[in-house]
Amino acid sequence: MIQDLDCLFIGSSTKDILMVVDAPPASDQRISASHFTITCGGVSNIAGAAHQNLGGITGVISAVGGDETSHFIRQFQEDQGFAYTKLFTFPDQFSSTSLVQVEKNGKRCLTCFGGCIDRLTFDMLDKALFHHTRMVHLGVMRPELMLEICRYCKENTQALISIDSGNLSRENTDLLLPYTDIFIPDNKTVAKTLGGSVEDACRYYVSHGAKIACVTSGEEGTCAFDGTQMYHIGAPKVHVLDTTGAGDNFHGAFLYCLGQGMELPQAVKFANIYASLTCEGLGGHTVVPTREQVMARFDTF
Repeated sequence: MIQDLDCLFIGSSTKDILMVVDAPPASDQRISASHFTITCGGVSNIAGAAHQNLGGITGVISAVGGDETSHFIRQFQEDQGFAYTKLFTFPDQFSSTSLVQVEKNGKRCLTCFGGCIDRLTFDMLDKALFHHTRMVHLGVMRPELMLEICRYCKENTQALISIDSGNLSRENTDLLLPYTDIFIPDNKTVAKTLGGSVEDACRYYVSHGAKIACVTSGEEGTCAFDGTQMYHIGAPKVHVLDTTGAGDNFHGAFLYCLGQGMELPQAVKFANIYASLTCEGLGGHTVVPTREQVMARFDTF
């Protein structure tokens, strides 16, 4: 029997190797790192872990290869205790891996190997899951697969669709928006694909189909639009060590809040605080804020 979920997260799972450096190396240059860590990353794992950590009933679907990295990712998922997990294994492929060089000012240089997530197809998925979840969150996979999932859910289920659109082109964005309830890019994606202000971007996404649009802008906070009112929600001041995974943590916390019935501005504020606190650690899951820690900061900015 399939357990009912609050949110099902589908997307990439990665092994992140992070190093703190003074500055990234130039060509043919060797540098030293002052600290490093290895942790799990990816849309499904980090957003799902945030949702689960806050008390959501969480499902995760992802893909790994037949390498040692797959064991690392699988162990991370087991440690989270997700209500549902499905990790498709492609023995002849490699898992997703990222090398992240973190400068002491918090900026990053990322080298990403996508791995086998693109091997995942709609036919492989258990469609019954979409009938047993309140929300589905998608990101970092083939846009064609995202579109198939969106169409199926909208035509056959009551599940709300959330899109992490950080890697989507404008063309693919326009294809997905009519099937999307919650659309969340970052400000860099907006600048690259639409140009203009974050407010104009939110209006664009809603006018093309989304029910809620948010644009995250790091320490500058988040702009959110529900089709009627525009909100500008700030972010708390924290000691930023690394912003890796901040967007995924935002998504997981935000969807948890919506699932709990929070109004849009309160949900965005909560997610901003949660994501900001995770930036005090190295990697997207080194610092795991509790609900109580977030609420303690709620009225401080």
